[in-house]
Amino acid sequence: MNGADVLRSVEEMRPRVEPFLETGEQFQVWVGGSWGRPRAVRMAIDHFWPFLSEQATVVLVATDRRWLVLRSKREQYAGRLTEVASFPRDIRVHSSWTAQFTGFGDVPLSIDPVYELWAVAANDALDAAEEGRPWSLEAAAPALTDAEDDPVIRRLEPMVMPVLEKVGRLIPPRPRFLRR
Repeated sequence: MNGADVLRSVEEMRPRVEPFLETGEQFQVWVGGSWGRPRAVRMAIDHFWPFLSEQATVVLVATDRRWLVLRSKREQYAGRLTEVASFPRDIRVHSSWTAQFTGFGDVPLSIDPVYELWAVAANDALDAAEEGRPWSLEAAAPALTDAEDDPVIRRLEPMVMPVLEKVGRLIPPRPRFLRR
């Protein structure tokens, strides 16, 4: 992943987000999230109980004025979006494998580490606004690069992989219709 991926996804999401913007408001970036368990917990549960799915996905939309929280009833943000809430733009977002984000009201969100660069872009736009300098995703995108070595994965892999390999031998494969 890199800044070009973030830029491409923002342009793909733009037509779906624009109906929720106020006159003159500028869409900066979106961050994918969900109401539910953090990514690492979902992965572990999904391995053993494949019938769980992410029922409510959340699109956090950073504009130049505010955060919009939009909801999609379908996974992969493919469903019709509805506005759930609006918050001040001064909230910083972060993703986590194991923790939930509590910056938007009382309901904790899980921001998948896949959207780390999107969160970095949103925070960079906030920094620019606080410093009074202009910001655009097109200008910021080349500087957005993935960390080559995720420290969480590096720490978890020696502990988790041997257990999953042993347990995996005991669990029959999923029926074809349940595979994702």
